[in-house]
Amino acid sequence: MSENETQTVAAGKDATVLPPKARESLKAARAVFLKSGYDGATMEEIARVAAISKATLYAHFPGKAALFEELIRVECRAVNARLYVPDPQSASVEAELRRVADNYRRIFTQREGLDLFRVLIPVAPRFPRLAEVFYEEGPGGSVRKIATYLAALDRAGRLRIPDPDLAALQLLALISEDSRLSGMLALPPWPASEADPLIDCGIAMFLAFYKP
Repeated sequence: MSENETQTVAAGKDATVLPPKARESLKAARAVFLKSGYDGATMEEIARVAAISKATLYAHFPGKAALFEELIRVECRAVNARLYVPDPQSASVEAELRRVADNYRRIFTQREGLDLFRVLIPVAPRFPRLAEVFYEEGPGGSVRKIATYLAALDRAGRLRIPDPDLAALQLLALISEDSRLSGMLALPPWPASEADPLIDCGIAMFLAFYKP
């Protein structure tokens, strides 16, 4: 990825504030990347699907890597915006964690954001920057939301959590690993009769370990 490409996508603007042509470019790019993969996609095809000129496309995104990076940012932020933000003032920590788990399962059952993840995996070793952006804007953003909540619980003395970031990673692994893995592999989601006991057990283990 060139220096110019990195500088262009570093701003990571929300899709709603991008110029209309840029939004159309991202929409077209998503369709082309999902159809042809990263290596098979071309700027020419993306411009054709977006019904814009190549010059217009390059005016917004100086190359394919920059376009894919911005698409990753936009999609990951859209998914993270739909994640449940637990309330540290809620009377029941267990109920809040259950809401988090149900929200995660619903999102990953719908496969949101996972299509691009599957496009990214084959090229991640060649484009580590793209993998870094995906993690920071996707899973990393989720961890930060949960860690903020857990830190508030620790300050209030409701749980004993010396490392909220680590605890957030542990919690997400306990309550959503099955949904994420099945989604990544495009497998049918676990039925509630199987997923619910796993989530309940994971939350119980988490609360038992971090009890004050």
